[in-house]
Amino acid sequence: MRPSVNILTAALLVLVATFQANAYFSQGDAGQEVFSFMSTFDSPRNAALEKSASAAPSTDPTISQLNPAALRLPDGTQRIAGIHWQTGEFADNQGTIHYTTRFRDFLYQITYNWLDYGNIDGYDEYGNKTGDTYRPLSQLITATFAFPLKHFQFGTTLKFASDRLAYQEGDRTAWGGAFDWGLAWQSSNKLWGFALVARDFGCIIQDYVDDGDDDHYPMGQVFAISGFKRFKSVPRLTLFGESNFPRFAEARLNLGTEYLLGKSFAIRAGFTRTWLDLKRDALELIQSRDRPDESNEARLLSVGLGYNASRFALDYGFSYLAQGMGMEHRMGLRVNF
Repeated sequence: MRPSVNILTAALLVLVATFQANAYFSQGDAGQEVFSFMSTFDSPRNAALEKSASAAPSTDPTISQLNPAALRLPDGTQRIAGIHWQTGEFADNQGTIHYTTRFRDFLYQITYNWLDYGNIDGYDEYGNKTGDTYRPLSQLITATFAFPLKHFQFGTTLKFASDRLAYQEGDRTAWGGAFDWGLAWQSSNKLWGFALVARDFGCIIQDYVDDGDDDHYPMGQVFAISGFKRFKSVPRLTLFGESNFPRFAEARLNLGTEYLLGKSFAIRAGFTRTWLDLKRDALELIQSRDRPDESNEARLLSVGLGYNASRFALDYGFSYLAQGMGMEHRMGLRVNF
C-alpha cells in the first residue's frame, strides 16, 4: 500500500474519532468543559490576527496552535527553536517554548507551555481571608506531525495537560489528554485556500480531587472552517477569516489581515466577535437603540508587528480586551538553523 494511502486512512480515522469524542453533537453536558487554559497559548502573530489565519501555510511554526496542517519551514531551514511570552489581566507569567524540525517531507514539533497565575489569597465561604496563599500552575506539552498528501496538507497534534490549583488535603494535580487535527488546501497560484480544523478533542484523565473516582469531563472541542485570500494587484496583502464552533460556547467569527513591508517587516490586525454579538450589534444599529455593553469573547481587537530575517524572527502582539478588562502584550523570538 502506498504511503499516501496510509496517511489518508489515518486522517480519516482521526476525523471519525473526533466526531465520536464525548458525543460532540449531544449538548447534555454543556458547561462541563475543563482545561480551557489550553486555548490561551497564542503566539504574537496568532493573537494579532485573532486566530483567523488557520488556512494559510506559514513559516511561523506557532501556526500549529491553530492548524497543524499549515505548518511549514522556510526553504533551506532544517530546524526552528523559539519562545514567546505574554502578560496581561489573565496571566502573571505565560509562555511557550517550541522546537520544530523536518525529516524528509515530514515536519515534527514539540512545545512546552506554562501559565503561572501568580500568588492568590485564600478565602472561606464567608469571604474572609484564611491566611493561605496559593500559586496555581497550568502546563501543556504538545507533539505535532504534519505531512503532505497529493492535493492537501494534513497535520495532527497530541496534547498532554496538567492543572494544579491548590495543595489542600484531598486536592491533587489534574491531568488530561487531547488532540487536534487539520486539513489545508491552497490553489496552485497560492492566492487563496481553505482549511478544516478540530481542536482540543479529549477529556480529563485524573480530576482535581482524590476521592477514589475520576470524572472524565471533556475539553473545549472546537470545529473551525477558515480561508485566506491574496490579490494579484496587492500581492503583499493577505486577508484571513475563520468561523469556529465550540461545543461549550457561542460560535465566533475571526477576521485578520497581514501586510508585508519589504522583505522582512509585517504589520497585522485582527478582530473577533461571536455571531450572537454580531446579531445583537446589527439589531442595535437597525433599531437605533442602545443596549448594555457585553461580549462573549474576552479579546475584541488586536494588532501586531513582525520582523523576519534569514536566521531569526521577532514578533509583537497587542490585544484590547472587552468590558474594560485591560490589555495583553505578547513578544516572541525564534531562530532558524
